[in-house]
Amino acid sequence: MKLNQKTIIKIGLVVAVCLAQAQDPAGRGGPAAGASAANVSAGASRVTSAPIGTTAGQSRRTGMDPVDDRVELREYYFANTDEWLPYAVFVSSKVSKEKKAPLVLALHGFSGNHGTFMRTPCVDEAEKNGYILVGVMGYSPSGPFGRTMGARGAAPGALPGAPPVAAPGAASGPVPGAFPGGRGPTVGGTKETDRDKVSALSEKDTMNVLEMVRKEFNVDDNRIYLMGHSMGGAGALYLGEKYAPLWAAVAALAGFGSLDPKGKMKDTPLYLTAGSLDRSSSSGRAMAEQLKAGGMDCEFKEVPGLDHGGIIGGAMPDVFKFFNEHTKK
Repeated sequence: MKLNQKTIIKIGLVVAVCLAQAQDPAGRGGPAAGASAANVSAGASRVTSAPIGTTAGQSRRTGMDPVDDRVELREYYFANTDEWLPYAVFVSSKVSKEKKAPLVLALHGFSGNHGTFMRTPCVDEAEKNGYILVGVMGYSPSGPFGRTMGARGAAPGALPGAPPVAAPGAASGPVPGAFPGGRGPTVGGTKETDRDKVSALSEKDTMNVLEMVRKEFNVDDNRIYLMGHSMGGAGALYLGEKYAPLWAAVAALAGFGSLDPKGKMKDTPLYLTAGSLDRSSSSGRAMAEQLKAGGMDCEFKEVPGLDHGGIIGGAMPDVFKFFNEHTKK
């Protein structure tokens, strides 16, 4: 059977589309499943949205979170699950290649993402104080940054009233990566759904991003700071203790837990804060008093008029002031 020229062209286009979809099923230039090593190396990073302004503004979103125009949005290849995971970077105009710069690693709360700390009040403080600010995904919006979940569905030390999280290995409940109630688009990894594995991947993703950024920029190893909000606050305490030699100081916003004042973080300055309209404030104050009594350098501040979400931007002047006062010994 003879084919005319138009038919040949149509067949060629169909074949080309099929080949493209096989190489990039998600349409993002990433590797096809089962062909990762041939297409991209683990840890390969690329920009998904360059800064769109040099002054304050919030024209973009990551999920439901506003992102300042000065922030660069990126993603990197996460070989553990054959996915591209997002992260965000802001570099103050005061940072130069010739001088080592301080860095803050920021962990989001439940249903948040890599853009949670990239709103304008946070970026303003990073700019003013000359910091590199990095927002991580922690694999998914419900990834607890390595912590083990409690049997009743709440993380140890979790914020009272926070959304419940399923126990390890539980099959029921929202899939990691999905927003509760279907709010907003899915952000982050979705291939892994086992709770224990998601927790481990959350920690792995966080430490991967920190390693990549330290290699890329001239980071002051004596001024690397960690902060987190709500679930990420408890995550900051967990990672703060597990990797204690890394941090010059740690800050937990409206998300607390329990620490041994004589443990690995005994020499790491700790800042705890919550808004006066947030019922987690009392647990933060009690924790600070306990740690100070045990000899730890720990401060607590209740910020008047702020609720659970408002503390993210509202606490930034105090958090950066605390960081500025502490360099790793």
